[in-house]
Amino acid sequence: MLRGMDAGGMVTVTARLPYGTLDRLKAAQPVFAAERRRAQEIVARPRWSTAGLTGRQAAERRAEWVEFRGELRASGMLLDTRDGAAAAGVRSELKLRGWDREWPPLPAEALVPGRWPGSRVASVPEKLSVRLPTELVDTARRACWHTSADAIGRLRDWRDTWPAALASKTERTEAEEAALAVYEELSAQVTTTGEVWRGGILSALDLIERRRPWRGQSGLGLLHLIRIPEDFLRSREAARGREAASDG
Repeated sequence: MLRGMDAGGMVTVTARLPYGTLDRLKAAQPVFAAERRRAQEIVARPRWSTAGLTGRQAAERRAEWVEFRGELRASGMLLDTRDGAAAAGVRSELKLRGWDREWPPLPAEALVPGRWPGSRVASVPEKLSVRLPTELVDTARRACWHTSADAIGRLRDWRDTWPAALASKTERTEAEEAALAVYEELSAQVTTTGEVWRGGILSALDLIERRRPWRGQSGLGLLHLIRIPEDFLRSREAARGREAASDG
Protein backbone atom coordinates (compact mmCIF):
# COMPACT_ATOMS: atom_id res chain seq x y z
CA MET A 1 0.00 0.00 0.00
CA LEU A 2 1.28 3.47 -0.95
CA ARG A 3 0.30 6.71 0.74
CA GLY A 4 1.06 10.37 0.06
CA MET A 5 4.42 12.09 0.08
CA ASP A 6 5.29 14.30 3.04
CA ALA A 7 7.19 17.57 3.03
CA GLY A 8 10.54 15.86 3.57
CA GLY A 9 10.54 13.97 0.28
CA MET A 10 9.47 10.75 1.98
CA VAL A 11 6.60 8.44 1.13
CA THR A 12 4.71 6.36 3.67
CA VAL A 13 4.19 2.77 2.57
CA THR A 14 2.47 -0.06 4.43
CA ALA A 15 3.90 -3.57 4.25
CA ARG A 16 2.09 -6.78 5.07
CA LEU A 17 4.36 -9.05 7.07
CA PRO A 18 4.50 -12.60 8.42
CA TYR A 19 3.31 -13.32 11.93
CA GLY A 20 6.00 -12.54 14.48
CA THR A 21 7.65 -9.73 12.52
CA LEU A 22 6.39 -7.00 14.87
CA ASP A 23 7.80 -8.93 17.83
CA ARG A 24 11.17 -9.05 16.05
CA LEU A 25 10.96 -5.30 15.50
CA LYS A 26 10.17 -4.72 19.16
CA ALA A 27 13.18 -6.81 20.18
CA ALA A 28 15.36 -4.66 17.90
CA GLN A 29 14.74 -1.44 19.83
CA PRO A 30 17.94 -1.76 21.93
CA VAL A 31 19.94 -2.02 18.71
CA PHE A 32 18.37 1.19 17.39
CA ALA A 33 19.28 2.89 20.67
CA ALA A 34 22.88 1.64 20.47
CA GLU A 35 23.16 2.82 16.87
CA ARG A 36 21.91 6.28 17.88
CA ARG A 37 24.64 6.41 20.52
CA ARG A 38 27.14 5.37 17.87
CA ALA A 39 25.96 8.20 15.60
CA GLN A 40 26.51 10.62 18.48
CA GLU A 41 30.06 9.31 18.91
CA ILE A 42 30.76 9.73 15.21
CA VAL A 43 29.50 13.31 15.05
CA ALA A 44 31.57 14.15 18.14
CA ARG A 45 34.78 13.43 16.21
CA PRO A 46 36.97 16.43 15.30
CA ARG A 47 36.10 15.96 11.63
CA TRP A 48 32.58 17.21 12.33
CA SER A 49 33.36 19.87 14.91
CA THR A 50 32.14 23.41 14.24
CA ALA A 51 34.43 24.97 16.84
CA GLY A 52 36.17 28.07 15.52
CA LEU A 53 34.16 28.13 12.29
CA THR A 54 32.22 31.08 10.97
CA GLY A 55 28.45 30.81 10.87
CA ARG A 56 28.54 30.03 7.16
CA GLN A 57 31.23 27.39 7.59
CA ALA A 58 29.43 25.82 10.56
CA ALA A 59 26.20 25.55 8.55
CA GLU A 60 28.11 23.86 5.72
CA ARG A 61 29.77 21.43 8.15
CA ARG A 62 26.43 20.47 9.69
CA ALA A 63 24.94 19.95 6.22
CA GLU A 64 27.88 17.69 5.34
CA TRP A 65 27.22 15.62 8.44
CA VAL A 66 23.55 15.22 7.58
CA GLU A 67 24.55 14.11 4.07
CA PHE A 68 27.17 11.69 5.39
CA ARG A 69 24.77 10.24 7.97
CA GLY A 70 22.25 9.71 5.18
CA GLU A 71 24.84 7.78 3.17
CA LEU A 72 25.63 5.60 6.18
CA ARG A 73 21.94 4.87 6.67
CA ALA A 74 21.38 4.15 2.98
CA SER A 75 24.26 1.65 2.94
CA GLY A 76 23.07 -0.11 6.08
CA MET A 77 26.22 0.91 7.97
CA LEU A 78 24.13 2.92 10.43
CA LEU A 79 20.79 1.51 11.62
CA ASP A 80 19.65 4.15 14.08
CA THR A 81 16.04 4.52 12.93
CA ARG A 82 13.29 2.13 11.88
CA ASP A 83 12.65 4.01 8.64
CA GLY A 84 16.35 4.17 7.81
CA ALA A 85 16.77 0.44 8.38
CA ALA A 86 13.72 -0.29 6.23
CA ALA A 87 15.11 1.87 3.42
CA ALA A 88 18.46 0.06 3.59
CA GLY A 89 16.59 -3.25 3.43
CA VAL A 90 14.55 -2.19 0.41
CA ARG A 91 17.73 -1.07 -1.37
CA SER A 92 19.23 -4.47 -0.61
CA GLU A 93 16.11 -6.17 -1.95
CA LEU A 94 16.25 -4.18 -5.20
CA LYS A 95 19.94 -4.95 -5.60
CA LEU A 96 19.32 -8.65 -4.99
CA ARG A 97 16.76 -8.64 -7.80
CA GLY A 98 19.07 -6.66 -10.10
CA TRP A 99 16.62 -3.76 -10.06
CA ASP A 100 18.86 -1.05 -8.57
CA ARG A 101 19.15 0.90 -11.81
CA GLU A 102 17.35 3.47 -13.91
CA TRP A 103 13.91 2.50 -15.23
CA PRO A 104 11.62 4.13 -17.80
CA PRO A 105 8.81 6.30 -16.40
CA LEU A 106 5.56 4.67 -15.40
CA PRO A 107 2.83 4.73 -18.06
CA ALA A 108 -0.60 6.09 -17.18
CA GLU A 109 -1.88 2.51 -17.05
CA ALA A 110 0.37 1.76 -14.08
CA LEU A 111 -0.97 4.72 -12.11
CA VAL A 112 -4.61 3.64 -12.15
CA PRO A 113 -5.70 2.80 -8.57
CA GLY A 114 -6.45 -0.85 -7.82
CA ARG A 115 -4.71 -4.18 -7.75
CA TRP A 116 -2.77 -5.40 -10.75
CA PRO A 117 -3.97 -8.59 -12.45
CA GLY A 118 -2.09 -11.53 -10.99
CA SER A 119 -1.35 -9.88 -7.65
CA ARG A 120 -2.15 -12.12 -4.71
CA VAL A 121 -3.33 -11.58 -1.17
CA ALA A 122 -0.50 -13.20 0.76
CA SER A 123 -1.07 -14.92 4.11
CA VAL A 124 0.74 -12.20 6.03
CA PRO A 125 -1.40 -10.96 8.91
CA GLU A 126 0.77 -8.16 10.32
CA LYS A 127 1.16 -4.64 8.96
CA LEU A 128 3.83 -1.99 9.37
CA SER A 129 4.01 1.54 7.95
CA VAL A 130 7.40 3.07 7.23
CA ARG A 131 8.60 6.23 5.51
CA LEU A 132 10.89 5.66 2.53
CA PRO A 133 12.71 8.15 0.28
CA THR A 134 10.66 9.17 -2.74
CA GLU A 135 13.37 8.11 -5.19
CA LEU A 136 13.53 4.64 -3.64
CA VAL A 137 9.75 4.16 -3.82
CA ASP A 138 9.75 5.42 -7.41
CA THR A 139 12.48 2.95 -8.40
CA ALA A 140 10.60 0.06 -6.79
CA ARG A 141 7.33 1.00 -8.49
CA ARG A 142 8.95 1.36 -11.90
CA ALA A 143 10.89 -1.89 -11.52
CA CYS A 144 7.81 -3.84 -10.46
CA TRP A 145 5.74 -2.49 -13.33
CA HIS A 146 8.28 -2.89 -16.12
CA THR A 147 9.22 -6.44 -15.07
CA SER A 148 5.54 -7.41 -14.76
CA ALA A 149 3.91 -5.46 -17.61
CA ASP A 150 4.04 -8.25 -20.19
CA ALA A 151 2.48 -10.77 -17.81
CA ILE A 152 -0.16 -8.22 -16.72
CA GLY A 153 -1.18 -7.63 -20.34
CA ARG A 154 -1.40 -11.35 -21.02
CA LEU A 155 -3.47 -11.84 -17.86
CA ARG A 156 -5.95 -9.24 -19.10
CA ASP A 157 -6.17 -11.12 -22.37
CA TRP A 158 -6.65 -14.35 -20.40
CA ARG A 159 -9.58 -12.85 -18.49
CA ASP A 160 -11.23 -11.82 -21.73
CA THR A 161 -10.86 -15.36 -23.07
CA TRP A 162 -11.71 -17.25 -19.89
CA PRO A 163 -14.10 -15.09 -17.85
CA ALA A 164 -15.64 -18.16 -16.17
CA ALA A 165 -12.46 -20.09 -15.36
CA LEU A 166 -12.11 -18.80 -11.81
CA ALA A 167 -9.90 -20.35 -9.15
CA SER A 168 -12.82 -20.14 -6.72
CA LYS A 169 -15.01 -22.47 -8.80
CA THR A 170 -15.52 -25.90 -7.26
CA GLU A 171 -15.94 -27.59 -10.64
CA ARG A 172 -14.12 -26.77 -13.87
CA THR A 173 -13.87 -28.35 -17.30
CA GLU A 174 -10.60 -29.86 -18.47
CA ALA A 175 -10.06 -26.85 -20.72
CA GLU A 176 -10.67 -24.49 -17.80
CA GLU A 177 -8.18 -26.42 -15.67
CA ALA A 178 -5.54 -26.01 -18.38
CA ALA A 179 -6.40 -22.32 -18.73
CA LEU A 180 -6.12 -21.83 -14.97
CA ALA A 181 -2.64 -23.36 -15.03
CA VAL A 182 -1.66 -20.72 -17.58
CA TYR A 183 -3.10 -18.06 -15.28
CA GLU A 184 -1.03 -19.36 -12.37
CA GLU A 185 2.12 -19.31 -14.50
CA LEU A 186 1.51 -15.71 -15.60
CA SER A 187 0.63 -14.60 -12.08
CA ALA A 188 3.99 -15.87 -10.84
CA GLN A 189 5.61 -13.35 -13.20
CA VAL A 190 3.91 -10.36 -11.53
CA THR A 191 5.81 -8.68 -8.70
CA THR A 192 4.05 -6.05 -6.61
CA THR A 193 5.65 -3.32 -4.54
CA GLY A 194 4.19 -5.03 -1.49
CA GLU A 195 6.53 -7.96 -2.08
CA VAL A 196 9.49 -5.57 -2.27
CA TRP A 197 8.51 -3.76 0.95
CA ARG A 198 8.08 -7.09 2.74
CA GLY A 199 11.39 -8.48 1.51
CA GLY A 200 13.17 -5.24 2.38
CA ILE A 201 11.85 -5.07 5.93
CA LEU A 202 12.68 -8.72 6.60
CA SER A 203 16.19 -8.15 5.21
CA ALA A 204 16.57 -5.14 7.50
CA LEU A 205 15.55 -7.20 10.51
CA ASP A 206 18.07 -9.89 9.59
CA LEU A 207 20.80 -7.23 9.45
CA ILE A 208 19.72 -5.72 12.78
CA GLU A 209 19.68 -9.09 14.50
CA ARG A 210 23.23 -9.78 13.33
CA ARG A 211 24.26 -6.68 15.29
CA ARG A 212 23.14 -8.06 18.63
CA PRO A 213 25.87 -8.37 21.31
CA TRP A 214 27.67 -11.51 22.29
CA ARG A 215 25.95 -13.35 25.13
CA GLY A 216 27.15 -12.06 28.49
CA GLN A 217 28.48 -8.80 27.08
CA SER A 218 27.65 -5.81 29.27
CA GLY A 219 25.29 -3.48 27.42
CA LEU A 220 25.29 -3.65 23.65
CA GLY A 221 28.93 -2.69 23.26
CA LEU A 222 28.45 -2.18 19.53
CA LEU A 223 30.92 0.70 19.36
CA HIS A 224 33.95 -1.60 19.27
CA LEU A 225 32.25 -4.32 17.21
CA ILE A 226 30.95 -2.15 14.38
CA ARG A 227 33.05 0.84 13.41
CA ILE A 228 32.57 3.27 10.58
CA PRO A 229 35.77 2.82 8.54
CA GLU A 230 37.65 6.08 8.06
CA ASP A 231 38.44 5.16 4.45
CA PHE A 232 34.69 5.29 3.75
CA LEU A 233 34.82 9.01 4.54
CA ARG A 234 38.09 9.54 2.67
CA SER A 235 36.81 7.80 -0.46
CA ARG A 236 33.66 9.91 -0.35
CA GLU A 237 35.68 13.12 -0.14
CA ALA A 238 37.99 11.96 -2.95
CA ALA A 239 34.97 11.28 -5.17
CA ARG A 240 33.58 14.74 -4.47
CA GLY A 241 37.01 16.21 -5.35
CA ARG A 242 37.00 14.38 -8.68
CA GLU A 243 33.50 15.66 -9.43
CA ALA A 244 34.55 19.22 -8.63
CA ALA A 245 37.62 18.87 -10.88
CA SER A 246 35.58 17.52 -13.79
CA ASP A 247 33.06 20.34 -13.40
CA GLY A 248 35.94 22.81 -13.55
